[in-house]
Amino acid sequence: MFPVFLYSDSPPQSLVMEDVAGFLTGLGLSVEFRGDFLSYLSLEAGETAELESLLSGARVFDIERPVDFFEVPAVTEPFEKELYDGFWVQRIFSRFFLRKHPGELVKNGFHAVITGRLLGTYGSRRYHARVIISGFPSFVSTSGVVEGPARPREYYFLKAEFIRSGKDLSELDEMFRGKFINYEDERITKIAGAYVLQPFLYHFSGKEFCENGSCALFNSHWQKDVIDIQHSGHVCAECKSEINKIAKRW
Repeated sequence: MFPVFLYSDSPPQSLVMEDVAGFLTGLGLSVEFRGDFLSYLSLEAGETAELESLLSGARVFDIERPVDFFEVPAVTEPFEKELYDGFWVQRIFSRFFLRKHPGELVKNGFHAVITGRLLGTYGSRRYHARVIISGFPSFVSTSGVVEGPARPREYYFLKAEFIRSGKDLSELDEMFRGKFINYEDERITKIAGAYVLQPFLYHFSGKEFCENGSCALFNSHWQKDVIDIQHSGHVCAECKSEINKIAKRW
């Protein structure tokens, strides 16, 4: 049966990785949760310092400029949230993983890291928060679930008024409680499990998203869709069939 290897990385406390693994197992996949990704690497002190230095270089300090590893960024105002270039983080994690576990590639497994880091990709002249970074390893960002899909339109209209009047934005968040995913949201476990399926299916079938608006592999752009679709964990018959075919290849 095809192996799926899961890892965590700076996860929120509300994330229950065992439940994510259970959801995927229920779809016929053989799932192994290997714990914290960096701990799994068993790095030496020097390697840990090297990795931390590289991750620091992947930080985004100017949302309108792509990260340049060969240039020290001029920091003006720090972001409210730490944002990382998702593709650079992926390269760094892949580099160290293959250094420590070179034999993993021959297992033909799928590796996914569910991370609390906020990852973004550069396009259309700025960085955009992402939930998913497909590749080796693939990433599902719980912070991306919070910051990526748009909140209700009314939220943004009121936010502008709150800022103009100097009101505390936490009051606004309270007004819309439950209508978007927040940090340490208990719904994040089911949502993360659904999002793992998207890079999984894309990697093996080339199917990026599902056009079925009720399927967990649907490309949700709004928080309401994430709550209604990804949180339900429903996988349509067509996608379930494709997942089963992949699982039986090995």
